[in-house]
Amino acid sequence: MTTAQSISLTDLQGVDIFTGLSNQNLEEIAECCIQFVFRAGEYAAVQGKTTDHLLIVNGGKVTIETWIEVPRHSYTLTITTLTKGRVCAWSALVPPHVLTASVKCVEKTPMIAMLAKDLQHILTAKPVLEATVMRNLAGIISSRLRDSHTQLTSLCTEVLKEGIRHRE
Repeated sequence: MTTAQSISLTDLQGVDIFTGLSNQNLEEIAECCIQFVFRAGEYAAVQGKTTDHLLIVNGGKVTIETWIEVPRHSYTLTITTLTKGRVCAWSALVPPHVLTASVKCVEKTPMIAMLAKDLQHILTAKPVLEATVMRNLAGIISSRLRDSHTQLTSLCTEVLKEGIRHRE
């Protein structure tokens, strides 16, 4: 990971969690953000750890991965791939702030980071803004849940087929 840099309004335009916010609101949020650049293969966030930073992909590509362990087997399951403008590590906004999945950089990836408490301070001062961001977050979580279900169904199908082959 390289050193932090400040960001501008244009970096936040088109970001999924901030859809529907005015440029003025985005400028205020941008003041609380910094950007780090991660190398390919680096983890920007790790499943099971607590976080206080919301992350936004600002270029490059990341995968959202989850580690699944069952007796005698363990799997790393890729839930989805995210590119510019997509939020990750949203657990920073949702108690108990434990990451439900890992964020792995597939290539060199600039990531915008902001302390959740800084965003919450802005949002609590403006309830309409808070409602918009939290509605967007609910949609993002719903989408990740659908993606997780799809990938888990695929994994279960694979495991069941493998078990049937071993019995034959």
